[in-house]
Amino acid sequence: MNAKLPCDKTAIALVVSTDPVTGNTTEYHSIEDFAKGCIDEQNFKVKPESYIYSELPDYNCEECEALPLVNPDELTEVIGYGIRGTAKKYDTSQTPCKEIDSKKVSFSIGVAGVFASNTNNKYTPYVLGTDNIDLFVKLAKAGEAIVLHKDIDAAYQIINNGMPESIFRMMVGFNSSKHNQDLFVQVNESFKTLSTNQIKHFFTEKKQQIIKSIESDSFVQPQVEEMPADRKVEKLDTWQTPISLRNDTLIQSKPYPIDELPEIVRNAILAAAEYAQAPLAMAAQCVLASISFLAQGKVNAPRETNREGMPCSLFFLTEGGSGGRKSSCQKLVELPIREHERQQNDEYKKVLGDWNARSKTIESKEFAQWALDNPKPTDPTSIFSDITIETLTKFYIKGVVKNASLSSDEAGQFFDGHTMKGDTAKSALGAFTKLFDDGYCQRNRASSDDNGTAYDVRLTFNLLGQRAVLAGALNDPTLRGQGFLPRFILTAPESIAGQRTHTVEFRQKLKNSHNDPRLTKFWNRCRDILKDELPVLLNDSGEVPYFPVMQLSNEAELLDLEFYNECEILQGSGKQFEFMQPFASRANELARRLGTVLAYFENKSEIDSEIMQAACAVIRHSLSEWFRYSDIEVADESDSEKLIKYLLTKCKKEKTDRLQKTVAMKGAPLQIRKSKEFDPCLNELIEFNYVRLVTINRSTYIELNPALLK
Repeated sequence: MNAKLPCDKTAIALVVSTDPVTGNTTEYHSIEDFAKGCIDEQNFKVKPESYIYSELPDYNCEECEALPLVNPDELTEVIGYGIRGTAKKYDTSQTPCKEIDSKKVSFSIGVAGVFASNTNNKYTPYVLGTDNIDLFVKLAKAGEAIVLHKDIDAAYQIINNGMPESIFRMMVGFNSSKHNQDLFVQVNESFKTLSTNQIKHFFTEKKQQIIKSIESDSFVQPQVEEMPADRKVEKLDTWQTPISLRNDTLIQSKPYPIDELPEIVRNAILAAAEYAQAPLAMAAQCVLASISFLAQGKVNAPRETNREGMPCSLFFLTEGGSGGRKSSCQKLVELPIREHERQQNDEYKKVLGDWNARSKTIESKEFAQWALDNPKPTDPTSIFSDITIETLTKFYIKGVVKNASLSSDEAGQFFDGHTMKGDTAKSALGAFTKLFDDGYCQRNRASSDDNGTAYDVRLTFNLLGQRAVLAGALNDPTLRGQGFLPRFILTAPESIAGQRTHTVEFRQKLKNSHNDPRLTKFWNRCRDILKDELPVLLNDSGEVPYFPVMQLSNEAELLDLEFYNECEILQGSGKQFEFMQPFASRANELARRLGTVLAYFENKSEIDSEIMQAACAVIRHSLSEWFRYSDIEVADESDSEKLIKYLLTKCKKEKTDRLQKTVAMKGAPLQIRKSKEFDPCLNELIEFNYVRLVTINRSTYIELNPALLK
């Protein structure tokens, strides 16, 4: 954010905010203090409990838009803020306070200036001018250097006069500028859906295109080309290659590094993927989540700042389409764990039946003492597909569960459930992250028998879900910013639907899948771990769990150090993970945890270099998935893609390379038959070298790139 202009603190207060509940008054004497106390600069919003409008001192301006005003002669200097939105008045005599009035407000704090953001970075590769306030807010939040003025040409003059010559200048808007049109970038409504990474990629490409056009002195706005009626098809080399309407480099998922994993784990992944006919990455996540659940209650991961280490629990998140075999893959991998759960549940029902029968024979006056000496059996279930954090915390505190897994192939149940919505979301996120970090949870509720604290408890997540369900959650700034999602190991493999045909041999092999040595070796190791009892120590308060810390070998220590430095460097300005710091900064910890899980499963006494190398490879894969995920299109197909498919089909059917524009518009997909929807799609196809406009006998035709027809 730009530097703030200080004010004289002996002068009259710049802003006075009085809390109507407490009566406390806060005075702000400088823009810097005001911004710190009242402005959420990252989100360009007014903070809660800000009664900052002098004409309506009893109205809370919380969540109003707050746009920085800068000195037009020194664009690095913030001299005020423009506030707009809805201010609300509350009846503070009742709890909770009830809204009794609201008013639209638009006012400024400080000195009048020019709306601008991020113009203090002298190393920014370009700066933008716009005349649209919604675009300004969108681009400012994305970290772009941008200036707003109601006249876009005036905005350009401001950046031209106020920014160093080394910084490239462009204009962006919905309506073209009058001057310097070669520097204008036109966008449509779909631009508002772009992610931060897509925006940066978009303007970087536009800058390069403009520079190339200017340097070659060949830049012209798209023109309709006049052609004779008998003109022949142009040679193929007069057209540029069509550019994909989707950013395939971001959509393509890198292969999951299963070759780096230990042999038993790797073979189990290959077998599970083969029999469930699921992507390898999905099978890998299910296998690793299973051994995380098995290991988390037996051993701790190394942590430099604590000789007792940290939980080795891991959170896994896998995207898979409908029919992607998520459920089949999960059931096959978790077979011995589910068998163990079923066996324990059968024993529990028997013991519970005996307890209930015996309890009926105890006289009422003796029952309390008898129940104390003979506690009622508790449900041994530890793998849950749908459970709230409140219930899970209660189970931990009561000692019903110590080592749990939330394993579901319907991630939507979790992200769209009560726990992760509304007022409960923030407290739930805090509870989940505390469980992950320290194996600790606490509950304090008025008039509740379930209050208390639980130590040394563990939780593994294995969530699988469809893109349509996950996309909103995975790009949610709260889930990202509060550190919940950065704790997950993510993969989003491409669907293999259409490649899962069966042969007679495969059907026969499928019948004997439970005898496949690749699976039986994995399952037998899982069963051995399930039989092992967690060691305990005796102290003054009795028996407590003992979690030995799995240490790194000397060679693994060096790999760990290299991986830490790698992730740290990539968080720097202009580097790959500059805008993914919460994810990259936690990568080293996740690698240690995964290394611990793999080493324990392999029955090793320490994390050796091969195990650590495998763990780092998996976390690198996850980071690359998080990096590209915000740029994945959720929509099945854009309108531009639908239009080119229609044009191509129509031209092939009529054995021509061009269609009259009016005819094409009438036959286009229904949602883009009007010019206001049709023209932006057509312009995109022109820009990406799919089509061009030609005039023949005073009629406008859409001509297809011959490469498409071949």
